Amino acid sequence: MKTGAARQLDAQNPTPETFIEEIRRIMNSGTLRGAREVAEQGLALFPDHPKLQHLHHWLRPPEVRSVPGPNYWDPTPSYEWLKKNAHAYRGKWVGLHNGELVAAADTMEEVLQAFGDRDPRGSLVHHIF
Repeated sequence: MKTGAARQLDAQNPTPETFIEEIRRIMNSGTLRGAREVAEQGLALFPDHPKLQHLHHWLRPPEVRSVPGPNYWDPTPSYEWLKKNAHAYRGKWVGLHNGELVAAADTMEEVLQAFGDRDPRGSLVHHIF
């Protein structure tokens, strides 16, 4: 522990509540790193305390995950299709994939079944009023 607060808690006979109070005090001063350290130390001493578990979870550093493949899908072709063709499908559910009609039906379930195993990226399901 690098914070003075964490070292002071070592010298006392700390309870979970003293850790929680110290975390709040540090957070009010605007220091996230110190609050993280105190939360880690408190959880190490009191691993089953629900409030310390909660604070430790929310104060942890963010995780960044990389997902392979493109995440971006441009819905413009599907929107253009809707602008041009919606009048012919009033009251229907339509399923579009990259701007092309996959299915038109009375229920959303029928449209979803028509998609089968298609990649959901690029797909749009819409009810036309």
